[in-house]
Amino acid sequence: MTAQFRPARRRDLRPALDALENRALLNGAPMHHRIEVHATAFDRAEISRRSLPPPPPRGLSITYLNQAGGYRFINFNGPSPGDTAGTGTNMNGIANNGVAVGNTISNTLSFLNFGTNPLRSSFAGPVNVNGNPAALAFGINAKGVVVGTDGNGNAFFEHRGHPLVPFVPLGGTAAAAFGINDQNAIVGQVVEANTTPGFLRTYGGKSTLTINAPSGPDTVNAQGINNHGLIVGFYVGTDGQDHGFTAQASSAVNGVITGTAVADPVIPNVPGEPGATFVFSQILGVNDKGIAVGYYGDSTTSQHGFLYNTHTGVYTFLDNPSAAFNNGVEVTQITGITNSGEITGFYSDANGVFHGFVAVPHVVK
Repeated sequence: MTAQFRPARRRDLRPALDALENRALLNGAPMHHRIEVHATAFDRAEISRRSLPPPPPRGLSITYLNQAGGYRFINFNGPSPGDTAGTGTNMNGIANNGVAVGNTISNTLSFLNFGTNPLRSSFAGPVNVNGNPAALAFGINAKGVVVGTDGNGNAFFEHRGHPLVPFVPLGGTAAAAFGINDQNAIVGQVVEANTTPGFLRTYGGKSTLTINAPSGPDTVNAQGINNHGLIVGFYVGTDGQDHGFTAQASSAVNGVITGTAVADPVIPNVPGEPGATFVFSQILGVNDKGIAVGYYGDSTTSQHGFLYNTHTGVYTFLDNPSAAFNNGVEVTQITGITNSGEITGFYSDANGVFHGFVAVPHVVK
């Protein structure tokens, strides 16, 4: 079965997940088991800044071939990925210790969730959510707590060795958890009678707050939260398109947080996309320094990654250097960022196949 390549929007519970996220997930073993990741660059190398040797003293140097925008990209395929258009590897989030979570999509359009740290090894551990083939893992923190949707309409959090905890907050009918910080505060989206607002579940479930849109229909995807309570995500505006927002957990009034709209990016000229115009944007993660990440979609249906400084309002645009056009469409999504600046996400190649990446800031001394 060959999939038609469509760069679907991510992580939207309105009320069903999008096309990529509706496919079945292959069952995996507990996460402490390992299976190999087939890396396409810097395989098995300890390539974090700490592991690179000091530069030679006499001016010799090497050249990084897979580099863009001040980042070194480590591209890889997860376990058992497909090789036809619309299949491959998606990475959905990254913890401050460098462990990223995501999934592979097979040629039969089934999913396998896994976690990996490609900065340290070429191994991955399957994420098994009660053996449910429809479950999806979207986020992870430095304690190893994974969040997502359990395939039965519930959000969940799970730490290996402990029972999975499903939940639907705020009296809703369905939910998905998209982000978690190192204090175990969880954000996501909940389906209610007529709206799909975001939610914030505080540490230990002591309270759950509603996150409302800045304006428009109350359709909110809360995607990430840092350790200072800064929440990021996207909402559906009055124009029917997705736009980024930020919110502060401490700003709740009577159990409700109202997001603040983020100005849409003024998109750059991209080679191969003459005359492309902005359509939508999604903010998907944020670190403790207030640097958020995400992507925008343009009128060619291509998608391009960005970093967004929540303090200054400045966008920095960044695509994977291996991204390529397939039938006039190319994709880079940046889905997570660590406190030390490593980013994760995925891109599409010339055949419309997705590949995961982790990129390391390249510091020139």
